[in-house]
Amino acid sequence: MHVNVFFMYQPKYHNDLLFGYEALLRSDNNGGLVCPHLIVDKNSDDNKFDYFIINSVIDSLSKISDKEVIDKVISINVSARFMSTIIILSNINIKTISELNLHIEFEILEGDKIINFNICNENINLLKMIGISVSVDDFGSDYSSIRRLINLKNVNFIKLDRILVRDIENHPELIKSIQILFEFIWSMNFNIIAEGVEKEATLTLLKSIGIEYFQGFYFSKPLRLENEVYPLEFADVEVWKDDFLESNL
Repeated sequence: MHVNVFFMYQPKYHNDLLFGYEALLRSDNNGGLVCPHLIVDKNSDDNKFDYFIINSVIDSLSKISDKEVIDKVISINVSARFMSTIIILSNINIKTISELNLHIEFEILEGDKIINFNICNENINLLKMIGISVSVDDFGSDYSSIRRLINLKNVNFIKLDRILVRDIENHPELIKSIQILFEFIWSMNFNIIAEGVEKEATLTLLKSIGIEYFQGFYFSKPLRLENEVYPLEFADVEVWKDDFLESNL
C-alpha cells in the first residue's frame, strides 16, 4: 500500500514559555492518520520505518523558514525496537542536523517493549555524543513503567501518558500517591512533561504538584509548518481514523 505522509508540529512548553515541538506523523490520504505502532509491528526488523521517519522530519525541518521554530528542540518518535538494536549513524542525515544546528530529541514509543536495555543505553550514549537527546513517551503508573526507568540511563524527559494526566484531574484522592512517583522520577534527574493538557484547570493542578513542562490543545493544536509530503511505501501500512484528532487538526 502507498500513502503520502506529512508532519505537523505540536508546541511544548516549559511553564508558559515555548521550548520545543513534537513532530507528528499524518497522512494526506482522505484525511486519515498513519499509525506508527502498526507499521513498525507489521514490517521487517531492519528499522527502515524509523530511519524513514527520522530523515523525513530532518528534511521537513530544512523546508521551514522560521528560524524561531528550528532553533527549538524537535522531538521525533522512534520505536522501542529501534532503540533496542544497534543504531547505524550513517543511516541518519547527520550532515543536515549539523548544518542547520538542529536540536533533535528521540521519543521512545511503547517503551515497555524495550527488549535490550544494555543496547538501548549504549544507543542513548551514542546519540548524546552527536547531540541527540532521548526521552520516554507514554509513561504510566504501572510496575513495568517504573522498572523501565530504573534500567534506562541518561534520559532527558519522561512524558506522562495522557490517561495518567486524566486520572490526576478526575481522581484527586490519587494525587498524594502519584506525587510520590514524581518525586522518585525527579530523584533520578529526569524531567517530567505532561501531554494531553486541554484545560486551564488541568494545567493549574499539574503545576500545583510540581510539573513544569506541558503539551496539549490548551496551548496549541499541531501546526502545519511546511507543505512537503513524503511517499511511504512499506509492505503493510494502516491508515486509520480518529475523530478526536481530526477535529483538532
